[in-house]
Amino acid sequence: MRHLNRYLQLHPMQPVIDAQPNKNLALAIVIPCLQEPDTLSLVEHLQACTLPDAAVEILIVVNQPADAHESVREANAETLAQLRQWPAATPKFQVHAIKAFDLPVKDAGVGMARKIGMDEAARRFTAIGKPDGIIVSLDADCRVSENYLNGIIKAFEKHPAMHAATFSYAHRLQDITDARHLKAITCYELFLRYIELGWRYAGLPYAFTSIGSCFATRANAYARHHGMNQRKAGEDFYFLHKLARERPLSRIREVYVYPSARMSSRTPFGTGQAVSDFYHGEKPDWQVVAPKFFEELRCMQQALPALFETATDVWLRRLPERLARFLEESGIEKATRSMRSHAASPATFCSRYFVWFDGLKAWRYVNRDDSTMPIEKAAAALMEKVGAVPAGSTASTLLEQFRQMAVNQD
Repeated sequence: MRHLNRYLQLHPMQPVIDAQPNKNLALAIVIPCLQEPDTLSLVEHLQACTLPDAAVEILIVVNQPADAHESVREANAETLAQLRQWPAATPKFQVHAIKAFDLPVKDAGVGMARKIGMDEAARRFTAIGKPDGIIVSLDADCRVSENYLNGIIKAFEKHPAMHAATFSYAHRLQDITDARHLKAITCYELFLRYIELGWRYAGLPYAFTSIGSCFATRANAYARHHGMNQRKAGEDFYFLHKLARERPLSRIREVYVYPSARMSSRTPFGTGQAVSDFYHGEKPDWQVVAPKFFEELRCMQQALPALFETATDVWLRRLPERLARFLEESGIEKATRSMRSHAASPATFCSRYFVWFDGLKAWRYVNRDDSTMPIEKAAAALMEKVGAVPAGSTASTLLEQFRQMAVNQD
């Protein structure tokens, strides 16, 4: 309870839900909601899942900025009214609508909405003395597998040391009839899986995909890492990478989230914006970084233990020139001096290294060069590097193969 109590002391908050939490509460699912007319159907969808013996709460944060358009205000007011009139709650399955209207324009967005809900979930778990309670992040336009509730709880119960986890995912391609839109979302998901496989091939400790609707964390881990941030986009990336610095995230493969494949411009980047940009653009192909960058990062990872006792400038000469230059520009000399002074073994040193060379730094490295290629060619080439044989050359065929590889991943 120490981390939760400390977090609440540093971030004092008034309860935003009047009802007391069930003493058997195990799972709190936080769902940001901004002009989502179909939210009630998601609630009904979740209730149709196999319900666990423990109690579950759905915390829906109906949010809008102070300058929200009247159409947004009307839609949110309608959603709030529907949720508050929803009669199907039981002691073990509670739905709480959190009104978060007129948020500061500077900060309002999905990050702030998630934070409001996740902070409240942390407060409720603190109230019942349950620091290992599970906080789940979901989106209002998603659907989930039938075992969603049970599967998450059972996975965390089976692995008490699990501090956070991601879930399997698959965008709902079957909902799309427009050919260009279908190509866009197919290429986007293939891109996400390609990048994750690239990190895995390189041996990096953050080989996971950051999707805001596809992760969970224990309440004490949430507090230990200072809670959710308030970014308007990319909040999931920054939050999950904070958690990954402690130790690798787990993956609950048997639990699936099915995100929407819709286009959107609500956030500066992310699924909806990326799909929309490609759809409305003129490029015939979805361009991605070439596999050679993952090969270079793999060289770095394999050589890393030697850096514990090797002069940094000597070690850098063993790496590809482009990567060595990037590391120098990023301040590796100063960073490694600090790492060595706080590490008693190569293993500890390597752990500290990847706190410095984190996912954001890796992403900046692979994107600093203009060497790109169509996603289909890049994905097929990377598959061959990991010892797989591409089953085809189209994005749809490769995506199905990448999905199956994820299921079979050790």
